[in-house]
Amino acid sequence: MDVNSWLQLAAICFFGAISPGPSLAVVVSNTIVKGRAYGVVTGIGHGVGIGLWALLTAAGIVNVLVDRSGSLLLIQSLGACLIAYIGFRTLTSGNLALVNREDRRSNDRHPLFRGSSEGLLISLFNPKIALFFLAIFSHFVRPNSDWTEVAIMGVIPAVIDACWYVSVAMVLTVSNISRVLEDRSKIISVVSGGFLIVIGLYLLGAIIYRLF
Repeated sequence: MDVNSWLQLAAICFFGAISPGPSLAVVVSNTIVKGRAYGVVTGIGHGVGIGLWALLTAAGIVNVLVDRSGSLLLIQSLGACLIAYIGFRTLTSGNLALVNREDRRSNDRHPLFRGSSEGLLISLFNPKIALFFLAIFSHFVRPNSDWTEVAIMGVIPAVIDACWYVSVAMVLTVSNISRVLEDRSKIISVVSGGFLIVIGLYLLGAIIYRLF
């Protein structure tokens, strides 16, 4: 892919990552209730899970779909609609699910391992993530995509996702920041949701243009 395509891919992954949802709620909750380190490893674990989904999705498209133009066209169309739908849901729904601090004492001998496991599992067991990457990668994977390119397509979403959630965990531990984020959550939803809607419509328009 060219530089422009990589930048588009990174931008879509970023706005997908910052869209409010259950993953953000878990990272926020773990950070506020159990501390900065716990929130950070939760975010890292979530990024690893995202990377696995991205890698498996990209590899699957390369192996199965790139030589089936009809199937690929259908998936591209559905994917563009899915991205727009996710954007609409983000635009109309999300307030950040911030929770109040509680005095919880963990008996875990390895709390940081538990935190990273929670982040990993919430991403692995979310089928919407697979659909999201299927929607994205169906527009970027090409028949001549090699395994290096596929690996990079797995790494980029993982790094972006982990950096976002680690940043959330770090920022939340600064005094009064959680309240500021809660007050600005609607703005975050509008920006990220609106961007995803525009991207979905753009991709759908590109498909129609190629057909005619």
